[in-house]
Amino acid sequence: MEIYTASIRSLAAPYYSPDQIAAWAPVPPDAARWQERLSHLHTIVAKSDGVLAGFASYTHDGYLDFLFTHPTFARRGVATSLYQRVESALRAVSAQRVTTHASLAARPFFDRHGFQLDAEEYVECRGVYLRRFAMHKQLRNERNV
Repeated sequence: MEIYTASIRSLAAPYYSPDQIAAWAPVPPDAARWQERLSHLHTIVAKSDGVLAGFASYTHDGYLDFLFTHPTFARRGVATSLYQRVESALRAVSAQRVTTHASLAARPFFDRHGFQLDAEEYVECRGVYLRRFAMHKQLRNERNV
């Protein structure tokens, strides 16, 4: 919860209004909602010197729900490393593609990693609307190449 909140409030802040940021990452976070949401996902964490640097959560059918880096570790390869582990795990279960909903802040990351744009969306979050992008990346399993 701390990484998610800190990331949005710092790294996404230049892309969204203060009202949007407050709705997207409320303080304090709803721990019960987080527990419910994460209970259906596989989660990988990255640590640096024993400190949590980031996390990624996904489903085996290829949906990447969360990919967040703590601002202290931004632009140090943490998100790339996490994403590569997720993609490897999805290839291992023969997922055909990875899908995600990328924020304005995250879209360039996904573009660099070969994702294609499916749609631009505006979603309601606690009474405000957030702009995001539905994206996907086809995976080629070595057996299918």
